[in-house]
Amino acid sequence: MSHIYEDLETITGEKGLMTHMLPRVCRAVEPWLRQHVTDARFWDDAFDQSHKGQIELPEPSGDDRKEMLQRFLEQPNPLAGKAVIPIVA
Repeated sequence: MSHIYEDLETITGEKGLMTHMLPRVCRAVEPWLRQHVTDARFWDDAFDQSHKGQIELPEPSGDDRKEMLQRFLEQPNPLAGKAVIPIVA
């Protein structure tokens, strides 16, 4: 799973993503990804293990990342209204 965090952090330019953030981050970056990953098989909701390797993506622009952040912030926070106890190391 570490590659998921690394990929999303690279795309968004934000470090420190946490598990509860992943669904919202994925939805926030999806429009940008769809522009750059145009092969329909990646968007057909089928589990496909045949893909091996990497996909080269351009670095998102500052405006792209602002749009991703805006989409992220527009979504409901799953922790809103819940008692959250921060752990400080």
